[in-house]
Amino acid sequence: MLPKWKATLESQFGHLAKAIYRRPIVTIFVVIGLVAVTSSQLRHLYLDTSTEGFLSPSHPAIQTYNQFRDTFGKDELIIVGAKTDYVLDPAFLAQFKQLFRQIETTLPHTESVDSMLNARFVYGKDDELVVEDLFQHWPQKQADFTEILKRMEENELYKGLFLGRDYGLATITIRLPYLSHGDHSSPSQQQIAHDAKSDAVLSALDQLLEPFRQQGMELYVAGSPVVSSLLRTAMVSDMQTFTLWVILAITSLLAILFKRVSGVLFPLISVAISIVFTVSLMGLFRQPLQLPTAILPSFLLVVGIGDSIHFLSFFYREFNSTGNKQAALVGAMEHTGLAMLLTSLTTAAGMASFSNANLLPVANLGIFTAIGVMVAFTITILVVPALLCITPIRQKQISTGSGPVKKPFLDQLINGAAHVSFHYPKRVVTACVLLLIMSAVLSSQMKFSHNPLKWFPDEYPEKQSITAIDNELGGSISLEIMIDTGQENGVYDPTFLRNLDQLSQQLKQFKTEQFAVNKVLSVTDLLKESNRALHNNDPSFYQIPQQRALVAQELFLLELSGADDLFRMVDREYSIARISLTLPWIDTLLYAPLMENLEQQFQDQLGNQYHIAITGLIPLLGSTLHSVIHSAAQAYAIALVVISLIMMLLLGSFKLGAISMFPNLLPIITVIGLMQLNGVPFDMFTILIGSIAIGLCVDDTVHFMHHFSRYRAQGCGVKQAIENTLHTAGRAMLVTSIVLCSGFMVLTLSQLNNFTHFGLYTSLCIVLALLADFLLAPALMTLISRRSPE
Repeated sequence: MLPKWKATLESQFGHLAKAIYRRPIVTIFVVIGLVAVTSSQLRHLYLDTSTEGFLSPSHPAIQTYNQFRDTFGKDELIIVGAKTDYVLDPAFLAQFKQLFRQIETTLPHTESVDSMLNARFVYGKDDELVVEDLFQHWPQKQADFTEILKRMEENELYKGLFLGRDYGLATITIRLPYLSHGDHSSPSQQQIAHDAKSDAVLSALDQLLEPFRQQGMELYVAGSPVVSSLLRTAMVSDMQTFTLWVILAITSLLAILFKRVSGVLFPLISVAISIVFTVSLMGLFRQPLQLPTAILPSFLLVVGIGDSIHFLSFFYREFNSTGNKQAALVGAMEHTGLAMLLTSLTTAAGMASFSNANLLPVANLGIFTAIGVMVAFTITILVVPALLCITPIRQKQISTGSGPVKKPFLDQLINGAAHVSFHYPKRVVTACVLLLIMSAVLSSQMKFSHNPLKWFPDEYPEKQSITAIDNELGGSISLEIMIDTGQENGVYDPTFLRNLDQLSQQLKQFKTEQFAVNKVLSVTDLLKESNRALHNNDPSFYQIPQQRALVAQELFLLELSGADDLFRMVDREYSIARISLTLPWIDTLLYAPLMENLEQQFQDQLGNQYHIAITGLIPLLGSTLHSVIHSAAQAYAIALVVISLIMMLLLGSFKLGAISMFPNLLPIITVIGLMQLNGVPFDMFTILIGSIAIGLCVDDTVHFMHHFSRYRAQGCGVKQAIENTLHTAGRAMLVTSIVLCSGFMVLTLSQLNNFTHFGLYTSLCIVLALLADFLLAPALMTLISRRSPE
């Protein structure tokens, strides 16, 4: 006999079906009206693929980064690299000059455009400080080229910034204007405006470069704005592809399963309403669409269909037997309503486990997907029955042919699974335990990773460009260090500046097997350069002035000379100094030797009276990776505990609830072990597999346990209960698993490797979970149940 709470809930679902049967049109209009009102918020949706968008606005790393950009502007540059044999070749120089002038004069939405042509050259003349362009006077003869080469050799600022290491690359750096964090427009409006300008610049730049490429110039474009734009383009394209192919796959599977128009249209209508409502909520709360949340529509499509499949499978079977639509609706709701509720709760719990993640897109995915799953369940039990009520449904006759009939392959498969799990339960459980142990050992070696550039296939031209420029320059993304002296004109202190210079020199020498620091720039470089110029260009004076008054004087002269670089290295009150490092695009984990104790190293060298802040793209990537690891551990623990409690509630036993988690954990740990074997690390996407999978995999276990307990309550023996469960709920479990696999396998069509890995391994997890529920779950029930007469 069923527990009282289960019987009560099932009865309530039956009453709901009767109420819908009496007023189906009212039910439909109420749902449509509610969705129509919320859909007005869709206009507030926007895309965000920026590096800083991975973290919450309240995250300390983002607050520091905003402070840095409010002080010094954007640290992100678009870098155009022109490859050649020798940058001072007259023919190349003429072509490069034409390219530079075109970009400088015609490219929209730029703050500054710099290259070796207008690079700052500082020298002294008649006791005056002269600041002019390196190519202020265009070279006409060999002596002019020799002089320019000499200047390049003497000034270490040029290499790694405007010139390749071996003079085989010349760059043009494009700085985009920064919209202040204190701007009164909303974050969504700021991001939309920024992305629109960034895309406009890149589009115009591509058109501008094309004629030069046709002339034979080998040109590359790099920089974080390029990566962000690529991610935006790929995300929009992938969302369209995912949605189209998921709809096609689900439509085909529903048509094959039900062979009815209503069996195809009604589930699709239900999930479409659910998706619109859920995405509208994102607009209502002004949350952006980001890379992880790009899977939300496809996820809700495949997950939401599952409830309709279970409901319609029972409804059509009852309706074909009796021809009574109301009785079939009530019976279907009573039989499947509780199981659908519990499976929706477990799936939502798996996703909601990410709601506290420090990663904004992962937290949003957890929150809105969990809401969407419950919305899909609610819409399904309201809209699908209402549509069935107002639509003529043809009763299909059940074939009762005479003579021996060969059992269908699926029936033979189900009978075989029931036979093996009932007669050989110990062998099944032992084999699964051994698989679990081996997988757990492999899973313990799982590595973490975060590198947005790695998400793109190697054949992408943009990725090749970034790699080429990194190889020639040594790096194209930044690490920024702000040192706040705490007082106006604090930067004037010569002792402070000498310590700062010493730290800069140490950073220039930093090198590991994976990377080396490319460029280190600070205000000390400008001061040493001007000090040398004011002492008759004597190289021995390439040092920090000894007296505070001299420092103040030289900085004042630099300011008067209009040196734009000055206020990129200090704030206008001369209280904050900046050190800027450029590094190559590599996995964030590889930056760890540089990042470890970097702040403490500065504190030890400069003293405790200064406030040190480390920011820029590299620390943001590092913060993202740290949040990935923290979020994964937290989410897995929450999902495991919450779903275990739900299973215990369903089965009415702590022991049974704990044991029932075995079939759910085995597929997840096995898949993580396989990922380790194949060298697929945990990143922002693959960490989602565990919590998503446990929420989905447990659905089949819930349906199995729910129906198994019902048949046992009706007096069936263990084997008969297993067979009845697999022949009824098992069929729907198989179909929903196929739907889920099809939906997630669609992600392998993505342009991005992270989506491909996510789709492939989540699909594999679902397949293994189905096998566990067809073999392991029945075997466990056999071992812990008293055998009844068959």
